[in-house]
Amino acid sequence: MSSQQILPSETIIHRYGSSLAGKTILITGVSGDSIAGELAIQLSAARPHLLILSARAEERVTPIIQKIKSIAPDVKTRFLKMDLGDMDSIRKAVDTLRDIPKIDHLACVAGVMVPPYGTTKDGFEMQFGVNYLANFLLVKLLLPKVSAAGPGSSIIIVASGAARTGKVDFEDVGFSEGKTYEPLVAYSQSNAARVMFVKTLAEKLGDRGIRVFSIDPGAVWSGLQRHFTPEFHEMVAGLSASGGMVDLDGRPIEMPPWTTKSEGAATIITGMIDPTIQGHNGAFLHNNAVANDELNSHTLNPDNQAKLWELSEQMLQEPFAV
Repeated sequence: MSSQQILPSETIIHRYGSSLAGKTILITGVSGDSIAGELAIQLSAARPHLLILSARAEERVTPIIQKIKSIAPDVKTRFLKMDLGDMDSIRKAVDTLRDIPKIDHLACVAGVMVPPYGTTKDGFEMQFGVNYLANFLLVKLLLPKVSAAGPGSSIIIVASGAARTGKVDFEDVGFSEGKTYEPLVAYSQSNAARVMFVKTLAEKLGDRGIRVFSIDPGAVWSGLQRHFTPEFHEMVAGLSASGGMVDLDGRPIEMPPWTTKSEGAATIITGMIDPTIQGHNGAFLHNNAVANDELNSHTLNPDNQAKLWELSEQMLQEPFAV
């Protein structure tokens, strides 16, 4: 297992990409300005059979599909309309995939960052709903197809370094219907939840050979930052200047350098196919390496992980038995 390195996607594909030939891959959050869009373009070089590209609207995905057609004309693409802020939309989207017998790799990349307070169609706080609960449901619904792909298939949940400062407020995940809402606290909570979900999922899947990882793609300028206000930028600059970021356990956090979309997508691909991390299922990955030591004691607590799974089933009003 290697130590952390910022690498371009091309490096990972060059090393291990042959295992992607002929595979079916589903990616959420695809658009012209997203890490997910870059991921799709990078993966197309490894000659997968089909890339299923999901977004709320087709025009977001069109530029990526055109790019793939120009560089890898043999790779099939398919747009999947899905709104992660609407559980019904997720169910309908999965329903349209009945003709797809298996999904070799599921990359849940879509997310929302520090928006003003709002709720999803189902009434969940927006960041918890879109970043976490939507993935919980999507993975539940697609697990039979990923299982059908057999050992070596993967489920990758993109989280964020913000998981390090995050915890799930089990008494009040919704911030008292917005009264106590702080955008960054909510963002960190949703990412802690993503990481905790992956830990439990990996444990429940046991030795089925399905790779499950949460990843921190690093600091990548993309459509994700569209809600950044001048105040938010000032706050981040202030924290950087004071060296003042600490995790939930009081350990200092270094502000990450800005990297390219290709470098951001690389750790997702590492999670999908790097054989050297196979023995670390359920791990949190950062800069193409296992980084569980970056996680705080709240997210690593198995009781909290179990509690989150139960809470998620309650919120969705349905069980997720693995």
